[in-house]
Amino acid sequence: MDTSDFIKLIKKRKTAMIITILIFVIVGLVITLGQPLKYRAKSRLLILQPNTGADAYAIAKSNEYVGGLISEVIYSGSFLDSLNTSSYAFDRSYFNGSYKDNVKKWKKTVSAKSSGDTGVIDIEIYHTNPEEALKISQAINQLIISGQSPYRFNPDQTKLNIIDQPVVSSFPVKPNLLINLALSLLFGFLVGCSYIYLFPKGRASKKIAKKIADSENLKARYQEPAHGYNTNTIINNRQPITAPENLPISSREPKNENQGSGESFHFKGNIDNILRE
Repeated sequence: MDTSDFIKLIKKRKTAMIITILIFVIVGLVITLGQPLKYRAKSRLLILQPNTGADAYAIAKSNEYVGGLISEVIYSGSFLDSLNTSSYAFDRSYFNGSYKDNVKKWKKTVSAKSSGDTGVIDIEIYHTNPEEALKISQAINQLIISGQSPYRFNPDQTKLNIIDQPVVSSFPVKPNLLINLALSLLFGFLVGCSYIYLFPKGRASKKIAKKIADSENLKARYQEPAHGYNTNTIINNRQPITAPENLPISSREPKNENQGSGESFHFKGNIDNILRE
């Protein structure tokens, strides 16, 4: 099947395609709207190495190393413990489960990414409450800059400064409705194309065609006589049926006067005499 034939087949079975896409869109919307809406607080930190005599390449590699290390440490359970035991104000009841559940929830709450050798670290906090997202973001920045986090660095050799204060989004950013809707449309289209390609006639149409064929065969079986003869031809060409000549028939003759007024009964002739009477 070439591309042009497949496009014609899709146009012919556009109803199946539309139904498949709608199913995926509805499922995607249900999953998206079933999740809690989260706001984002984003800030940026800069790594500085003022008292070093290394060249620019060595400084860039050092920034890349320190930035990647800090980004990984932020995801750890030790960093969450340091944050909970710090004096910074935020709602600690948000992480009130077991250690495993808290770490899992923390990894969904925070996002840290180093921009390579530039020494810039992007930190994002996702929370259902925008005010709590702002407080947690500020607490993380202060914890890293003060050196109270699990990652300890020499303040004479490495410094971290806030270059962008935490900014909270005006609307929820998770889950992303537009991206989920686009993915639902894409997957629905791909699944619809696969279904049409594998079942070009469709299972439903096959069942309907089979029922129609069975009905036609049943109707033809009752209309057509055995051995393929036409009923009307047999009726029109039917010859009159005659009885054998040796069949006896009844004939009533009057008795003679000596025998009274009664009649005698005997057989004579054939059945055609009866039919002509």
